[in-house]
Amino acid sequence: MKAQKFDATGKKSGDVNLPASVFGAEVNLGLIREIIDAENRNRRQGTHKVKTVSEVSGGGKKPWRQKGTGNARQGSTRAVQWKGGGISHGPVPRDYSIRVPEKKRRAGIRSVLSFKASKEAISVLADPKVDEYSTKKMHGIFKEMGVIPGSTVVFLTLGADDKLRRSVSNIPVLHHMDAGRINAPELYYNSRVVITESALAHLEKAYANEGAKS
Repeated sequence: MKAQKFDATGKKSGDVNLPASVFGAEVNLGLIREIIDAENRNRRQGTHKVKTVSEVSGGGKKPWRQKGTGNARQGSTRAVQWKGGGISHGPVPRDYSIRVPEKKRRAGIRSVLSFKASKEAISVLADPKVDEYSTKKMHGIFKEMGVIPGSTVVFLTLGADDKLRRSVSNIPVLHHMDAGRINAPELYYNSRVVITESALAHLEKAYANEGAKS
């Protein structure tokens, strides 16, 4: 599996062989869906809450006597049928997270990367130099590569360099991601993946399928 390689300025410098142990896995769409759903669920805070009849304030006095008024009997103005009353069967705080075994998660990430490689949506970029970080220069690099405009891009680097993060944070179509903390939804739903050389070496080490041929 090959991908286009670009130098630090964004100019094409040839092709690079993507390791089959990471990018040559069988694409399992069911597994991809499972790990994406799991990550989305794990991000939910689950802090939704409504007040029940026992929690809303007021309504301690019976609004009218039990019999003789012609009205339906009422015990409190904070009952669920009253405006300002409690909510019956409403949402309460809960934990939405589910556990995905690490081996399965790694297999899912391999499947996403292999899917992107099969669509020729992966490019490899030489690591930019630290003293060149700026939004204008980084935008120029991706424009020179031809991935923007017209694409949403995941930019995979090794480590969370703060200068690099700030330099790309104002590019609306670009999502910066540390190769050590890959998010499956962003990786799958963005149309292009740009990987630095150092990040590519890390992926080969961290996500390689030991049973695959290099």
